[in-house]
Amino acid sequence: MRLYFNSKKLWNLIIIILLILSTWSISAFISPHKKKQPIAGETLIVEKFIQRNLQNNVGLIRTNITSRKDVYLSETVGLWLEYLVAKNDLTQFQKQIEVLKNYFLTDDYLVIWELQGSKKATANAFIDDLRIIDALFTAGKQWNASEYTSLAQKMSKQLISYQTVNNLMVDFIDLKEKTKGQDLTLSYIIPTGFEQMKHAGLLPENIYQETKNLLFNAPISELGFFPKKFSIVQEDYIFDQKVNLIDQLYTGYHLAKWGGNVSELLTFIKTAYSHSKGKLYGQYDGITGKPIVQYESPAVYALAILMCYEVGEDDFANKLYKRMKKLQYKRTNSPYNGGYIDVHTKETHTFDNLLALLAERRVLDEKDFRQ
Repeated sequence: MRLYFNSKKLWNLIIIILLILSTWSISAFISPHKKKQPIAGETLIVEKFIQRNLQNNVGLIRTNITSRKDVYLSETVGLWLEYLVAKNDLTQFQKQIEVLKNYFLTDDYLVIWELQGSKKATANAFIDDLRIIDALFTAGKQWNASEYTSLAQKMSKQLISYQTVNNLMVDFIDLKEKTKGQDLTLSYIIPTGFEQMKHAGLLPENIYQETKNLLFNAPISELGFFPKKFSIVQEDYIFDQKVNLIDQLYTGYHLAKWGGNVSELLTFIKTAYSHSKGKLYGQYDGITGKPIVQYESPAVYALAILMCYEVGEDDFANKLYKRMKKLQYKRTNSPYNGGYIDVHTKETHTFDNLLALLAERRVLDEKDFRQ
């Protein structure tokens, strides 16, 4: 009997050890997607700059700290929420959702695009509503938070109901009269937003497919540029003569996320980068391809980085990242430390800082993935 008792204890001990080793093994070889999840509370210096200089005591984030310090945009809300999901920061996400509800969200579950002091704009911006919806759906899954999924569903239903013309979402609607624009800017098409609404059973197949086709079938200029928008009235694509690189890279990034071909735009970006000795500028001539401004934008580099990672151009993305970081102000004893700002004029823009923040988060996640 004693021998049997000891054997039983031995087998129980072996089983416990095996279970411990098994658990350790699963943790050690966790999937790359799980490994890429950022650690909540990890704060980048540009995030601290935004909190210190651009975010007020109720959580609103101003457009800049000079001429538009009392202007707040739904674009900012969407980008900030997108970042907080990527960072896995539930605490700040919850606070920003309160900002959304208190200042931007209408009774129709649409989002005003601009707040000037206490004066609210009378229209929305499709890309901002869509980005916020996308962040809410992701947050609902990531944190198992049904309230975010529910809000995303309510916003989706209203957006689809009010924002559609001929099976396409238009750029804006009048929030009171519900009159609609007649164009769809291609850079407004966020694939993950469409995918999440479709997956939730809210987006009709014809709207999903026609939007995707619109992006995939867009003609490309000889230089590799996408059209700026699609006119629903004219049923035709419209190109800009003065090409804003932010629009182009947004469109390229979104198309790449859907698995589309962005090789021609990438070729232009690489050529422009090479000809300018490692720089990209904000605008280019649509015919000659030459820069028509001499300013660099952190947002341009950020979007180029994001697009490059989508198509496996990691080495070029890292070069762009190094250039972007050179535009960042770094003085540890300064309140502007970490910001993309001209400290002499105090010129900065929340858009530049937020996109740079998103790009840096992606760079760090990619490096973590490869380790």
